[in-house]
Parts: sequence; structure tokens; C-alpha cells
Amino acid sequence: MNNTAFVYVTYIHTTPERLWQALTDRAWITRYFSGGGPESDWQPGSPISWRMDANDVAHDWGQRVLEVEPYRRLTYSWHNYQPEMARMFGWSQERLAELRKEPISKVSFQIEPMGEIVKLTVIHDDFVPDSEMLKGISQGWPMILSFLKTVLESTPVTETISA
Repeated sequence: MNNTAFVYVTYIHTTPERLWQALTDRAWITRYFSGGGPESDWQPGSPISWRMDANDVAHDWGQRVLEVEPYRRLTYSWHNYQPEMARMFGWSQERLAELRKEPISKVSFQIEPMGEIVKLTVIHDDFVPDSEMLKGISQGWPMILSFLKTVLESTPVTETISA
């Protein structure tokens, strides 16, 4: 793998406002991140904490909100490898140290209305060639975005999701 970016496009039967809510509201996020996922106030410069699942505590892995254009674009820095991940995947301390040498990447969500559907483009970039993180997110994002699409399209517009 010599790519340095991951790009994924999906089309969702929803509105830009509802998709934005699903990307930024904790109650929505937990539905498609299996109880985990990012938490923030989603203001430029704000920290993002992360939960691996519903039973996890919120971790500050140094992620920050980089760009916010409600209903159009959200960008944030991605985390590096963490000790919690090493335990989960059975990595040695040496392997974790090697992986942590990779630079921090960023992820952007671009929202484009197209009539009764919305085009969502996810660009996760700033990877070095042959990045292990790129290999990992290339498996994770398609699953998460598929769950996001399912949650949005199967939740009636009249249903309110709250934490």
C-alpha cells in the first residue's frame, strides 16, 4: 500500500442538518459507533475525547477540532496509537513505540445536498506511505459509515435522539 489518503463516498437519504447532527451529537454518535466514538463541543480548537465502547471512559488522545462549517464540513485531527490499543491488539511496547512514530493524520467530512439525498465524502489523509494507521482506518471507516447510513435512514425524521 503506497497510498497516503483514504477517501470514501456514500449517499444517504437524509438532510444536511440531520447528517450534521449525527456527526456531532453524542446520542447519535453512540448509535453507530457501538456506544463509543468521539465527544466534543465541536468548536474549532476544541479537544475531542474518545471512547472505544459504551463501557469505556473518555480518553484524551490529543485530537482537536480543526474546521467547522455546520451542515457542510467538519475536520479534526486523528489520534496516534495508544496504550489501550496496544493492550487490545496484543502489541509489545516496542511495536507500540514504532507505530507511534507515524505522524498525526486528519479526517474531514464533506456534506453536499443533492435533492432528497446527501453526498457524504470522508477524506482521512496526511498519512505516510505504507501507514499502519491508514490500513486500520481503511477497514474501520467503511463499517462505521455503513452503520451511520443505516441509523439515519432507519430512524424516522420525527424521532428525537437524545443522550
